[in-house]
Amino acid sequence: MRSYLRHRHLTNVVACIILALAAPCALAQQSRETLLRDVRVLDVVNGQLGAPTNVLVKADVIAAIGTSAKATQDTRIVEGKGRTLMPGLIDVHVHLTFGALPLTGLYDPHTTPDQLGAAAGKSASDMLLRGFTAVRDMGGPIFPLKRAIDSGKVAGPRVWPSGAVISQTSGHGDFRTPDERSRRFFGKAARAEEEGATFIADGRDEVLTATRENLRKGASQIKIMGGGGTSSAYDPIDVTQYTLDEMKAAVDAASDWNTYVAVHAYTPRAIRRAIEAGVRCIEHGQLLDEATIKLMAQKGVWLSAQNLIPDTPSMTAERRAKRKDILDGTGRVWQWAKKHGVKLAWGTDILFEPELNSEQSKLVLPLKQWFTPAEILKLVTYNNAQLLALSGPRSPYQGRLGVVETGALADLLLVEGNPLADIDLITDPQKNFAVIMKGGTIYKGN
Repeated sequence: MRSYLRHRHLTNVVACIILALAAPCALAQQSRETLLRDVRVLDVVNGQLGAPTNVLVKADVIAAIGTSAKATQDTRIVEGKGRTLMPGLIDVHVHLTFGALPLTGLYDPHTTPDQLGAAAGKSASDMLLRGFTAVRDMGGPIFPLKRAIDSGKVAGPRVWPSGAVISQTSGHGDFRTPDERSRRFFGKAARAEEEGATFIADGRDEVLTATRENLRKGASQIKIMGGGGTSSAYDPIDVTQYTLDEMKAAVDAASDWNTYVAVHAYTPRAIRRAIEAGVRCIEHGQLLDEATIKLMAQKGVWLSAQNLIPDTPSMTAERRAKRKDILDGTGRVWQWAKKHGVKLAWGTDILFEPELNSEQSKLVLPLKQWFTPAEILKLVTYNNAQLLALSGPRSPYQGRLGVVETGALADLLLVEGNPLADIDLITDPQKNFAVIMKGGTIYKGN
């Protein structure tokens, strides 16, 4: 990221998304009413597949299921042919803008803003066509892309935006280039701050201001950095970031806006401090111990965990070394979290490696070691929807997600086969998703 920010102004680049992809997605088919006839509804909460039935969608919600779901002359009919109707998939840890191009493409002086905008918009569209109808963006300049999606100018999932990450000096979100000096001592904001990627905030007052700036722009939740990371240069994994008072400042400002703080952290020390500060969600946590997992369960704190892709050839030796213990700890954390009843969510966290985006849904497959197909399906739909709902009135979309029920938002997938019997079906959307619908609009199928 530091090399990229040396060469490009992200605000202008991301704003070009709207211009580069100004036409609505050609695949989208809008209708005031759609009847999905002869479908089997997947109850993800109870892990059951229902008998053949009809589902009526009016505008963007499910209006009726069963005998009361009837077509009129103007209703579009989708023949289900006994296939499975399930909620859209949800990924609660993405970086839509920074996942669109590799670093080499981002800092290449020959890469134009239109090319970058098109890449970000296409990445969002591809994500929707993989069946992900809602995501939580956990850091970066996201607001222009979100506005383009919500206005129908770009096809993409619903976005719960965090905005710029909030980090202490020398923290996981300190993206300064080596030549950039501290704003506090030298009076100039870092390029990454100017472009909406991060806030470098030290002390209670600065953390309050940074949090409120994100909320002013429309953040649905706040992301702060509570410990070291693998992709940052200045902070070892074991370090704890932000004092208790600084963390509480973010929590105070967010709770005044009736939303919550999520914290990037791996270690028990960092996570225990976050819990004490009132943080509602931990991102990552692969170095947790069982005692801290139990504390999270007792306090009702969410764990947003990932199955990280193993090391890739493009990773530096330093990053590989940082990742070793994190990769090793993944299995233990999933098992302990399940055992002790922690509120669990799932995400991918693909960043600067766009070639991995197509593997997004396949990252659920390692969960088969610890969860049944029914539990996995509930996790990537209903559970993730409950975490999105934690934003309360700051949620950008009001309505229920993650279920196929009357009154819920019509984010739906029509699946060839039964995912309860074969969870691998959801990892091949091109073959197995006959219809992809978001908000009552069909983006794939007829």
